Amino acid sequence: MLVLLALGFAGGVPNVLVTTVTQAWTSSTGWSVTAIGALGFCTLPYALKFLWAPIVDGTSLPLFGRLGRRRGWLVVSQSLALLALVALSLWGPVPTDPAPGIEWTPDEFAAATLHNRIFFALLCAAAFFSATQDIVADAFRTESLAPTELGAGASTFVSGYRIAFVVLGAGVLLVAETITWRFATLGAALTMGLGVVATLSAREPELASGTRPTLTESLVQPVARFYSAWGVRVLFLAAFVLLFKLPDQLATNITTPLLMKGLAYSAESIGWVRQAFGFAMTIVGAAAGGWMVARLGIIRCLWIFGLAHSLSIAGFLALAIAYGATVHATPAVAPPVWALMPAIALENIVIGMVTSGFVAFLMSICDRRYTATQYALLTALMAAGNAVAGGMSGAVAEALDYPGFLVVAMLAGIPGLLLIPFVKPPAAAL
Repeated sequence: MLVLLALGFAGGVPNVLVTTVTQAWTSSTGWSVTAIGALGFCTLPYALKFLWAPIVDGTSLPLFGRLGRRRGWLVVSQSLALLALVALSLWGPVPTDPAPGIEWTPDEFAAATLHNRIFFALLCAAAFFSATQDIVADAFRTESLAPTELGAGASTFVSGYRIAFVVLGAGVLLVAETITWRFATLGAALTMGLGVVATLSAREPELASGTRPTLTESLVQPVARFYSAWGVRVLFLAAFVLLFKLPDQLATNITTPLLMKGLAYSAESIGWVRQAFGFAMTIVGAAAGGWMVARLGIIRCLWIFGLAHSLSIAGFLALAIAYGATVHATPAVAPPVWALMPAIALENIVIGMVTSGFVAFLMSICDRRYTATQYALLTALMAAGNAVAGGMSGAVAEALDYPGFLVVAMLAGIPGLLLIPFVKPPAAAL
């Protein structure tokens, strides 16, 4: 469980830097809401990771053979993610428009555009290596846990993931104005080293069959096994995985601009409340989610968590309405910090519960012989929703304004709930 906690943290480091920290960094640099929302397209590697998951499942890295297949791939992906994050932090974004009263020459505009395109490319590279790390970490976790440990293992891994979001998200936002964004994100990037230490300290998981599939088997069998177990219901399963977390996927990319640009909260206030206070609430939610899965069963918990997921956005909706948040202007004075705390508490408790239950569900239906590819296929569907919904969220928020957008995000949870009756795992999938 300690190894899973550390691997969860290492998985969260690149994710929080590519998403939450980058959104805040570009907001402080003066990017528009539409441009910030478009950064969601950088998360497409999480949606496409199934394309190279069979390579991870079916091959070993010759130079790291003594570590084993899973640990070898973990060390390589973690090291490359670390290098990409260091480059990302040192490069940084620049303003997309000149300051008021100043006009750029065509060369200055071209230089700023090129700089930000390279920044975007580094974001994509970091997301790619992070997605590869996730492929291996998900397989390692699933193969290392007994069926009765899935709830606890998912909760532990999620807690590590959220610790990274809180410690690094809050830490960067709190010190960025003092030591600059570049040095703050660089320090956060270097914590990826914890994942390497955890990987080297772990044991290579053993398969019940004693042998791993070949590359050819890893290309064909994962999908074939899914279809043989689920039949035509595999289409309902795919739709469920794609849509279940849609409310959070829509809201996540807009929450930071809402708080910073729509409500005028400072980066420091968001760091303390959303990251530090929200961290404690997420741990509570993850622990509660793992406990509920163990006692109520996964399917029953999906109903509870799915409904709570949509309702959790109501806190931000109430905040946006009460204080007149709009994408067209930033108020001179922010609301009191205490007004933000109920929305943050509700959001993070529910996210902890939802993630624990959803991860336990995904692990429960994977064939352990093809864990990396099958889990990657499932989470790639979820990430596809995240990338597309996140990438479009800025434009939708611009069109509907913050309150209208948050109502849409709440209603987006209905399709996932309606699909739950169709995704009870068949015996062949367990």
